Amino acid sequence: MENYFFMRTVLNWLSEPRRFNRMLAITLRVLATLIVPFSLVTFFKAGKVIFDLPASGILGGIVFQVFFVLAIYAVVHGLLIRARNIDALPGGEYNMFPLAAILIRAAGEAIAAFVSLVAVGGGIYVWFTGKGVGTILNPPPKFLPLFGDTTFMGGIEFMVGGVMSAILVIVVTYLAAEGLQLISEAAVRLQESRRVVSEPSLSSEPSVPSEPSLRLRSGFGS
Repeated sequence: MENYFFMRTVLNWLSEPRRFNRMLAITLRVLATLIVPFSLVTFFKAGKVIFDLPASGILGGIVFQVFFVLAIYAVVHGLLIRARNIDALPGGEYNMFPLAAILIRAAGEAIAAFVSLVAVGGGIYVWFTGKGVGTILNPPPKFLPLFGDTTFMGGIEFMVGGVMSAILVIVVTYLAAEGLQLISEAAVRLQESRRVVSEPSLSSEPSVPSEPSLRLRSGFGS
């Protein structure tokens, strides 16, 4: 009956850290690849909005499209780089801590890159059109902060707010990643110290004391 059940084989395969890392690296690459066609849908929808804009606002729509493409490129390239980092992990008993640290960094970098670039392009779009970013990026992502209104100062607020939000995301995610790395290093040091204590010390064997040398005195009578 064991030949008809596969979960034991799957679990044994996943228990190998290098194989698990390889699976997650492939998943990250697939995710990065899927982002491209999904973003094309938003790109073409935004293109239809641009053609409905007045002549004075078309340039702002085109600039937004350029920054949107740059944002997608930054997200995809960053995920591919982090996938290579996951592939390079050596594995080990505490493999999940460095793995989770890389995933947290990847998520923070992707969100920060998208938010900052879209915020700059969106602010320029507001300047040229007097409309909110929601008119060209519809619907806007949940993680995209919408600062300001449709005035010139509103465009500046949208830029500054987006860039500052991206910096905050980077700081928080990098801090969390470094915390996981510290936990991993502490666990490795604790394991090494336990191994050293458990190993028998060769110097603990009792030494045999050396016998004192005897002096032989010989005397000759006269």
